[in-house]
Amino acid sequence: MAPELKRKREEEEEAVNAATSFPKNKIKVLLLEGVSAKGIQLLKGQGFQVEALKTALTEDELVEKVKDLHILGIRSKTQVTRRVIEASNRLIAMACF
Repeated sequence: MAPELKRKREEEEEAVNAATSFPKNKIKVLLLEGVSAKGIQLLKGQGFQVEALKTALTEDELVEKVKDLHILGIRSKTQVTRRVIEASNRLIAMACF
């Protein structure tokens, strides 16, 4: 594909994504148990709302935090129970790192 056509196609795809994607600056991310500063900065640099805590949370604390949360990043000490999942009304992704 010619470079001009490729560039035009990429611009059109970006316009479609911008019109249909949920704005990154409205996506709330919670990272628990001491995620690296570089990872936090990377997400913030992309425009996400990031809260990072150095410790795990209890089940009760996590139930409160996930209510309006979109992305949850955990490590081994955090226990995501059925109650936590059921309390989340906007959670779209969860990852263990």
